[in-house]
Order: sequence, then C-alpha cells, then structure tokens
Amino acid sequence: MKHLICSIILFSVLSTAFCQSKISYGINAGYTNAGSLVSNKRSHSYSFRSISGVTAGLFLEIPLVGGLSIQPEVNFTQNGMEAKHALENNWTTYRRNAIEIPLNIAYNITVGEGRIYLAASPYYGKQMSVNNNDGKFYDATTNPSDYGLGFNLGYKWNGGYGLFIGSNYGMKDMSVNENVKLYNRTFNVGLRFDLHQILKK
Repeated sequence: MKHLICSIILFSVLSTAFCQSKISYGINAGYTNAGSLVSNKRSHSYSFRSISGVTAGLFLEIPLVGGLSIQPEVNFTQNGMEAKHALENNWTTYRRNAIEIPLNIAYNITVGEGRIYLAASPYYGKQMSVNNNDGKFYDATTNPSDYGLGFNLGYKWNGGYGLFIGSNYGMKDMSVNENVKLYNRTFNVGLRFDLHQILKK
C-alpha cells in the first residue's frame, strides 16, 4: 500500500507542476487477462489457464520531437493463473496484485479527430499482495518483484478520451524453485482519460 500512496503523491505533484505546459496527465482503467508461461519437470501433470482481473493507473505524456513522446505510468494490475493437477477436479486460482511502473516510448500518428499511438516499454513490478484459494503456491514459490517488456496500441481523441490494448511479457523467472520457471504474461484492454485536456474545456 505504501508503494501505491507514494506513487499517487508523486504523480499529483508532477501533474500540478506541469498543468500549464504541453505535458499532459491522466488516468487509465481496464480489463486484464493474465496467465503464466510455466516450465517444470512435472508440468505434464498439471493443466494451466488464464484468469481475469483489472488494471488502473496514472500516466504522464511528455512530447519530444515529431510524433514521439515519453509516457511514464504507475499502474495497479492483477496477474496470475489457474492450475489443476491431473488427479484433481478443482482449479486453484493464484492471483497477484502488483504495482507496475512502465516507461513507454510512443509514436503518435494523426488520424481523423485524434491520434493512433504505438508504444513499447520496459516495466518494473512490485507485488502488493497475493490471493489464492489454497495458500501454498505464490507465498512459497514466487518472487515479489518482476520486470519485462510491454507493448501498447491505442487511439486518443482530441477531446481527451482514448482506448488501448496491450500486453506485458515478464522476463524475470518468478519462481524460487530451481526446477520450475514461471513468467508472467498479461493482455489488457481499457480506456484512458487525459485530464489535462478534459479539465481545461
């Protein structure tokens, strides 16, 4: 929770300082479909499937040259997976709540009444809490931090509203078990609101 509070305070200060400049700020929220790439010597004994979750956060957009911009973000996101042993009937859900900080490099193309943007970023994630229905998996066998690459495609209307789709590819092995490798994979879709444009109307 302290990571979330510090992040909100930081973005509030920055957005206030830049409110008269070309730097914009806003919020985003959406749906996530999360899974994990799992590799272990006993993986044939298990079945895996993705879970649904939410994502929400704050962003800044800092114009550079041409259509390029930098878009740092602080996001709350949910990832994880469901797993089932071949000899069991019930699925076990492993849901990880985390704060992720991506630094997007975006290219914007004017189309119609707005802009299409393509973005790629490195990101760092820090676990806030874990919820599961057996209490054994994540607490015992996963690392609290993550990093990887993110990719986004979106459209921003001139009025400040937008939508996006994206995906994250975790590059850090989340497992602390040397016989198991576990990498986060997340797809997301959602809405973004550029408050800098919306509030100045």
